[in-house]
Amino acid sequence: MNHVLSPLIPLLCVIGFVGLGSAGLWADDKAALEKEVSLFQGTWTIESSITGGVEIPTDQLKGLVMVFESDKHTVKMGDQVIQVGTQKLDPSKSPKTIDVTMTEGPSKGMVMLGIYELDGDTLKVCFDATGKKRPTEFKSEPGSTTFVNVHKRVKR
Repeated sequence: MNHVLSPLIPLLCVIGFVGLGSAGLWADDKAALEKEVSLFQGTWTIESSITGGVEIPTDQLKGLVMVFESDKHTVKMGDQVIQVGTQKLDPSKSPKTIDVTMTEGPSKGMVMLGIYELDGDTLKVCFDATGKKRPTEFKSEPGSTTFVNVHKRVKR
């Protein structure tokens, strides 16, 4: 892996975050979940990232994209695949919650707990990089293991 990407490993561990959810949902809940998942489909950039209270320089984020296809996400730098994962979300919670399982890459097998907020073509997420606790607000305090990413949809 490129040495420039090394400081981004925690960020890349949970960069993806959408998926089809739980079994046993009521029909209305399932329809709402499917609608929410459809809003994530496509390609997104990473506009900003704060990890442990420290902002990652935007030049380190340039070229990274996230592609959502159904319940799978792929993080790429150009043609190079950095990681792949699947996820489940719950838009009925406040804030909305997301569970990401990494299936390929440096954190393969890890499950991360997070929250998200979608506003048009802007997606904000917050995760605990250890996967031990779910954040309750979009904050990354100095010295913490939480990070907040802001993504923008790539217009076709």
